Amino acid sequence: MEALIMNITRKNFLINSGRFAFASSLLAVGCSGIVRRDLTLNNKKLNSSFPLTETECEILRLASLAPSGHNTQPWTVKIIEPGKWIIGADSGRRLPGVDPDNRELLLSIGAFLENLHLAAGSFGYRAEQKVLAKRTSDRDLVSITLRKDRPVSFPFEKITLRKTIRNGHLNQPLSESDIKLLTSSRESFHFYPAASREGRMLAEGTIEANVIQAGRKSAVKELSEWIRFSDKDARKYRNGLTPESMEIHGISGFVVRNFFNSDSVMSSGFKDKTVEGVKKQVASCGGWIVITSEDSKVKTLIDTGRAFQRMCLETRGRNIAVHPMTQILEEIPFRDETAGLLGMNSRLQFVLRVSYVKRYSAPVSLRMPVSWFCTKHQ
Repeated sequence: MEALIMNITRKNFLINSGRFAFASSLLAVGCSGIVRRDLTLNNKKLNSSFPLTETECEILRLASLAPSGHNTQPWTVKIIEPGKWIIGADSGRRLPGVDPDNRELLLSIGAFLENLHLAAGSFGYRAEQKVLAKRTSDRDLVSITLRKDRPVSFPFEKITLRKTIRNGHLNQPLSESDIKLLTSSRESFHFYPAASREGRMLAEGTIEANVIQAGRKSAVKELSEWIRFSDKDARKYRNGLTPESMEIHGISGFVVRNFFNSDSVMSSGFKDKTVEGVKKQVASCGGWIVITSEDSKVKTLIDTGRAFQRMCLETRGRNIAVHPMTQILEEIPFRDETAGLLGMNSRLQFVLRVSYVKRYSAPVSLRMPVSWFCTKHQ
């Protein structure tokens, strides 16, 4: 996606020198787009009738910093009574084009719940969790009850500074200590060096799956609907993918925000440029982590999402980037064949490209205010 936009951007500027000069002049005063810190919610300004305490709002705000596909932030919170919630999924924020079975949605809900448990513990609460859903299509998924308990210290910076990094990965093998950090005590976490047979297979499969997905209109259209091209839409929705979160900066970012729309994603050049970008990404790789589970039941997916998030919270301190590359698990025949090619009998739930990076920048992906995904039970 990023490669396509940047390529078209360069052509547009070469064709239209007036726009180029205009955009260049704006660089002098800065032309970056909307990022997370621009839209921070101040919980103290919540309406007094809102049925959450400031502490509860902060717990849920921290929970909502979890990753999700296309940054849809699919979680909902139904407030039953003080300290008792039902965590669910918003049907309008599902991704049927690439996630028809809601597998990735439930993994995202698991990441949300892991943040919730850690935040609640730091505020002196034990979050008692019970899975309610029987099917992946159920709207109400998990009940949460907060119980007073001894505070368990946890550095919130690990949650607030977590970031998905797509570019700038280094071709440097991970150290044994870092591999152990990412996979130890996790039988379902498997690491493959980039140069290994399995690593090469995952790289090739990722490219081939992207070829298929970039040519599948339903998937491309779905992606286009979740890109917030303009700052106006970024402020309006506070979710989805922005140029900044796709790492499109400077002049390229300015043009995307002002001259692009969903039709740009549907253009004929999208497929080739998308695949070109993926090839460059997998060529810069320290290794791959594959996360598996015994089945794809609701509870299993939620628990796997929690385990994934726990790993992600440990990576920034080691300058390790984690980039989920989900297409290999979304496209036939790869989603059915990859486990067997890796010699596994279990279900693959995550394929992650992991590498060292020179530096971590601040997170920029948008987040909706707590009040937008919470409702009071009637």
